[in-house]
Amino acid sequence: MPVIPIQNEILKAILPYMDPNKRFQISFRMPSISSLESRTPLKIENLTFSKVHTEVNKVSYQLGVYRDYGRNETPYNVLRMNQGGGSLSEIDQYGLIIHPEVNIALPGDIDLRTTAQRDVLANTEESEQDVVQQLRVLKMILAERLNQEYIEDDETRNAAVGEPANAFVETYREITLKASVETIQSRIQYLRNLLRALKNRQDNRVPPCTPWIQLSMRSSTGVTIQRVAYNKYLYEATKAVTTKLFGNRDSSISVKNLKIEPHSPFSNHILRFPAGTILKIDNLEVAFWNSREFERFKQVIHPSSFPLQQLKISSNTLSADFQHTIAREPKRLIISNDINENRSWTPILLNLTNRRVYLENENARNPPNDYMDLIENWLERGRPVGTCFYMGIKSEETVKQCLDTLKQREEVVGSSEKQVQLRINAATMLEVCYEMAVRRVRLLNDNQSKWWLRIRVLRERSD
Repeated sequence: MPVIPIQNEILKAILPYMDPNKRFQISFRMPSISSLESRTPLKIENLTFSKVHTEVNKVSYQLGVYRDYGRNETPYNVLRMNQGGGSLSEIDQYGLIIHPEVNIALPGDIDLRTTAQRDVLANTEESEQDVVQQLRVLKMILAERLNQEYIEDDETRNAAVGEPANAFVETYREITLKASVETIQSRIQYLRNLLRALKNRQDNRVPPCTPWIQLSMRSSTGVTIQRVAYNKYLYEATKAVTTKLFGNRDSSISVKNLKIEPHSPFSNHILRFPAGTILKIDNLEVAFWNSREFERFKQVIHPSSFPLQQLKISSNTLSADFQHTIAREPKRLIISNDINENRSWTPILLNLTNRRVYLENENARNPPNDYMDLIENWLERGRPVGTCFYMGIKSEETVKQCLDTLKQREEVVGSSEKQVQLRINAATMLEVCYEMAVRRVRLLNDNQSKWWLRIRVLRERSD
């Protein structure tokens, strides 16, 4: 009967134009066509890898440890974790967070660690004392907030006292100065639950709950949840899910926008990635990467992706590293820089070879950088025609003063209110101007730059 071949031919024609998440669902539910789906080229508009989830277009896939206490009361912190999809970290049988994955890289994984990490077991007497001390301090602060007398109880009676403890109280009082009563109460409950887990480990007592690995698939239409027995580590489950989504394909996956979110600034982590999978990408967004990270990441990118259309990188003057070809060659480089530092970006900008660069933010440097030293360098040494840099500026006065200074120079060949053109040599000239910065989101505070100072190399006008 020709029915099955006809269906396959129809699917083969439809699959390349189908949303990736729909393709995944069909493949999961109909194993008979999973082979056809994996042989069909896959195109993704937006792909994000983070510690919390993997997001394909507008659908996220999140793994967590869900703990089911059945008819027993669920501890407050566990309830909150369960509501968010489960604990993002591994949980041992006593309810304590563990990190067995920190130094295990599986085939295909992208190892972004700078050093080997330690899985610190929180079962020492010192760890318990720290928790008891924090709990005592917060209970004292809560009593002060509620204008109540603090009464020592069995829960914290063994907490340390004396000068170090008093200093600890003052430090915590400063930290919680602006915290609400509800926040302090929540922290107290968290510490109580942590203390209970520590005592469980000491007494070899297992809490009355059943742990599950939960996969939460979130989209605009709602949340779909699947649970399986917690008989493997989360990092192994993450590897299995990413392999199910992206692995074992006959061709590389085309991705327009790839974003790799840090676990934290300057984070050490291992990106779980299916072995043998290759991505063709246009645009890449990362944070605080250097040449080492770019080189390790390069193993999963198809050579035809380079040079990238765009690289966006969060950075600061201390961590900035644009030496790798992945950073040097993109047609557009966007630097989301730290607004709180006060060092000049000019020495870094002078060494960039990209044709188009955006430095998004003015930082806390005083006085503000007007980039006159960068402009002087370009006038003296020149740049290839078409090179264009945008620098974020908070105050219009800063860019006005820059242009007023430039208009006094003898190299000026033309000017208007918001722009000036200066001769570099017989073949090229430099255009310096400013314009309103158009943001995708509304400006939320005064720290965001409202103007672009633009410097661009043009061909000399022929009279």
